[in-house]
Amino acid sequence: KVPDKALAILKQYPKENRQHNLIFPELEVVADISDTFMVQRRISFSVKNLNDALVKVAEAAGITKKLTMHIARHTFGNLSGDKIPLQMLQKLYRHSSVITTMGYQANFIHKDTDDALDSVVDF
Repeated sequence: KVPDKALAILKQYPKENRQHNLIFPELEVVADISDTFMVQRRISFSVKNLNDALVKVAEAAGITKKLTMHIARHTFGNLSGDKIPLQMLQKLYRHSSVITTMGYQANFIHKDTDDALDSVVDF
């Protein structure tokens, strides 16, 4: 299932004249998408361009904190914290091991510890 907000973004990318069956055009310049070195190189280049654009967006919006694609991933982790089951987060993050997801989410899930502290302090 693709959320309506994501569909609106995807509709901005035309489907005609595609060399590969990919959604975003950034990898169209890679002749052979099975060439993992070239694919990763192009992804890194695209992420750098997105990060540069985020700097400009932050400046225009008056945001003083650093914005990057990596920080966006952390923001998702923080927002999803106790709302999405761990196994589903593992799928969303595409982690091969749930242990990786547990370690990653441990940085964001504080509700249980906050509730435990409240039960002692707020008596």
